[in-house]
Amino acid sequence: MNDGYRDIGSVASFLDQMGLGSYREQFESADIDLEVLDHLTDQDLADLGVKSLGHRRKILARIAEQKTSRTAVTPHAGDEGERIYLTVVFCDLVGSTGLAHDLGEERFTDLLAGFYHAVDTAVDRYGGHVAQYHGDGVLIYFGYPDALEDAALRGVLAAREAIDQVNQLSTPTGDMLQVRVGVASGPVVVGDRQLSQYERGGRAYGAVVNTAARLQAEAQPGKVVIADTTAALVKQHFNLRFLGLRHLKGIEEPAPLYEVGAERSPYINAALLSQPERVPFVNRRAELARLSACWNAVGMGAFNLVTVAGEHGIGKSRLVSEFLANLRREGHQVRHVTCPAHGRDKPFEVFRLLLTQENTPAADLLCTELDGIPTATRAERRQRRTRVIGAMADYFGASVSGSHALWIDDLQWADPSTLEVLLALAALRPPGLLLIASARNALPDQRLMRIDGAVPISLGLLSPEHTNSIVRSVLAGADGSEALVAPLVARAEGVPVFAEELALEMRARLTAADSSATDNLPDLSVPSSLQQSLHARIRRLATARPLLRLIASIGREASVALLRDLWPGPGRFEDALDELVASGLAELRLSRDSSPDKRLVLRHQLLQDCAYDIILTRDRERIHAAIADALGRQRESGLTVEPTLLADQLERAGRLRPAAELWAEAGRNAAAQSADAEAVALFRHALSLLPRMAQAEGDWIDHFEADTLLAMYPALIGAKGYRAAGEDVLGRINALIERTGGSQRVFSAMFFRWIDYSVQGDIDASYEFASGLAEIAEADPSGLHALVLDRMLGSSLMFRGEFEAARVHLDRFLNTYDPARHAEPMRLFGATDNHATVLCCVAAINAFTAPQARTRQAIDRAIAAALQTELTHTLCHTLTFGAAFPSAVSGDWPAFRAYSARLARLAKEKDLGFWVVYARMLTGIGRISEGNVEQGQEDFEQALTVLTNQGFLFLNPTFRTIHAMAEEATGLPAPTADLSILEQDVRAGERWMLPLCQRLQRGWGGS
Repeated sequence: MNDGYRDIGSVASFLDQMGLGSYREQFESADIDLEVLDHLTDQDLADLGVKSLGHRRKILARIAEQKTSRTAVTPHAGDEGERIYLTVVFCDLVGSTGLAHDLGEERFTDLLAGFYHAVDTAVDRYGGHVAQYHGDGVLIYFGYPDALEDAALRGVLAAREAIDQVNQLSTPTGDMLQVRVGVASGPVVVGDRQLSQYERGGRAYGAVVNTAARLQAEAQPGKVVIADTTAALVKQHFNLRFLGLRHLKGIEEPAPLYEVGAERSPYINAALLSQPERVPFVNRRAELARLSACWNAVGMGAFNLVTVAGEHGIGKSRLVSEFLANLRREGHQVRHVTCPAHGRDKPFEVFRLLLTQENTPAADLLCTELDGIPTATRAERRQRRTRVIGAMADYFGASVSGSHALWIDDLQWADPSTLEVLLALAALRPPGLLLIASARNALPDQRLMRIDGAVPISLGLLSPEHTNSIVRSVLAGADGSEALVAPLVARAEGVPVFAEELALEMRARLTAADSSATDNLPDLSVPSSLQQSLHARIRRLATARPLLRLIASIGREASVALLRDLWPGPGRFEDALDELVASGLAELRLSRDSSPDKRLVLRHQLLQDCAYDIILTRDRERIHAAIADALGRQRESGLTVEPTLLADQLERAGRLRPAAELWAEAGRNAAAQSADAEAVALFRHALSLLPRMAQAEGDWIDHFEADTLLAMYPALIGAKGYRAAGEDVLGRINALIERTGGSQRVFSAMFFRWIDYSVQGDIDASYEFASGLAEIAEADPSGLHALVLDRMLGSSLMFRGEFEAARVHLDRFLNTYDPARHAEPMRLFGATDNHATVLCCVAAINAFTAPQARTRQAIDRAIAAALQTELTHTLCHTLTFGAAFPSAVSGDWPAFRAYSARLARLAKEKDLGFWVVYARMLTGIGRISEGNVEQGQEDFEQALTVLTNQGFLFLNPTFRTIHAMAEEATGLPAPTADLSILEQDVRAGERWMLPLCQRLQRGWGGS
């Protein structure tokens, strides 16, 4: 039984409830049951003997009401409405006010009935839905409640048909009736429960509904005026005349309007997505070769069946069109029909469409046979049906001109009777026929695959190179398009129609006369053509839409276990899962870890974007809250849940405080893995939530911001260099600490201030600053701050050349340091591991004071410690200051060059900009030391300039001295730098280099 009539029980009851029980006998004799009821038309009712127009309208209105109650009011338990892409048509009867006045109420009512009937006929033909009769106007939806991928095209075709139908009517005085029509496309809300209590049946709400009504007022009698949104969807099919910008009532901005002219497309049923002429055909050479081989066999008298399958938009229709175009050019007979999406319930619909294209007596006779089937008795119907199936197989198997081809596209929409004819034709195996059947994902009847000799062709995704060629062909000649090619190729994910539509949308924006259209490039939003198509595919899901809403709210993929836990119903989760996978919108994959649980993955990012866009904003928060709760339960049970996944769900659910805490946790995790750039982004995201929080959070916001900034500071240094944080960050930290206090925060802030002094090259100021922290450090009962202070003072004293005093602090650090106790808490202090950094200082001091062998041992110890931390920034720091620098000071230039090369490889591999520059500076010095002076000087000077421009003056005099030492080692007659000026800079702070600088001056005769 049809569920929509569950409360009715039978057709007899259906008629009795409307007081039309007198028609029972006609309905019963014609075998009209509840399954057939939905598909009755006005002409069907007239043929059944329902002569009264009023009775026919009453029956059709009740059928429409039942349809709407099923598809619109309660599509799924738990749904709170959806946002969909809809085409709205508004037909207005011209001169209705005068007609009502002249004709009187009764004759005007009869005239309206004829007007409504004419419009209904056009709407029914193209799968539309009459939403309301507004006196002299009719409001029509295309794409709701029935999902249509080519709703805009159908809407415009129906509008033109309605004009023709109404033009055939006349007033009692003989005057021709006329209508004007407006068509608009765009997002609307449907199925909203808050509003459904005030309306009977499904309604759509949004600006596009009002726009359609406003547009018809701009149309001339007998014309169709469309909005730019609709024009973008149908411009390939019609000649459009731009009417200019018009001010529509109630709409502030002027709107571009278009008047619809003659058809440009030869196929009424062709959807926008299957237009072949917009971009060059690419690739598919192997598939074309298989089709050609099949055709060659047909040319020698064979029969061949080729099935072409692939996901939506993958290029099935384009492939076959390209192949058949060659056959047409050679003069061969080629028949082609596209199964209409709304034709599944119309017996023999596809072959009926083919017959209407034939224009032959035999085809007309077959159409008459088809029309006679419903009027026969039940026994006769079976006989006629069998006879007609055989006759159509014979008809389409024969040819008057030798080898011929028949292509049936979009077979997934075919009605069962059409499939029976197709199977009969394939079983007949007529010589000289190439039969091609193409369908999405898989053929609807697997018996076709069992036909002897059937050749299956399955289309996969295009390669990035071929996708690139599609995008470039669309964007060719558009200024500023080059930078968009790569992101568009990535967004298309190998689907030709995605590449084409995305590129067309971007080209339109690039070439728009209004420069503001390019302000947001490239946001790569989903083009309206794809919204229309993808929304329709999503809304065809019978039970799986709640599941699709869930996964789209989580991301591109989610574990099946999580989705099962979240499943809201109605129905079984497994049924929804099976339907979603069978639709081709998603696929099941094994988990990436060792878990036995599978993951459900949406096929494309664009699909996720559209599925998420359908969900109303108020419902999203509820869904995200449920997901966050489920993830929280998993985390509490010991399962691994990525902090960013849970944080994202909490944020979208409006739970900002726990979301911010998890974003910061994710930042700390990233920093611990040396993913400094990622850590900075995560910390910044956490901080970005604070302005959105209520003041009720109180002091927590200040404490959280201070702790997050302190955690972010080292990551900033690691990602972008020592001067990346800037005074603004330090200033904000200090301001927050004045309000929040806390010894840990205070000392962390002081540590970063010390780093800032050092980075600016003010070594004496950094020493004085560190010396002033002794009292604060001693107040820390854990001893951690005293340990950090030893590192600070030891480093500053070393740079000042006070090596013995420096050793006291550095040795005390090494003697006290316990990795188990100190490694983790000391992560708060600096961008590098403090233990490895102290060992770098020891190696540097040994280079000045100890034999080369001891220096090498100290270098090895420092590198071993850095490797043990697994922190990239620490290893880069060690290779520079704890390995290359001591090697140069001790005169071991081969070792210097080896460490420099190792640093360069690591910095390039990890894409660390700051260290790439430092590696180039060291590489330049190394090249000079081995005699490649010209290239070495260029590398050194360029790198030094970059560092200076960044405000990084730390160790600038030191490495200028090392540079001069390399020039000395290679035997240059004179240094390139003024050594007297260099000595002045060294005396200003980095006095550890003073003996070497003076030695250089003596060696070059005081240069």
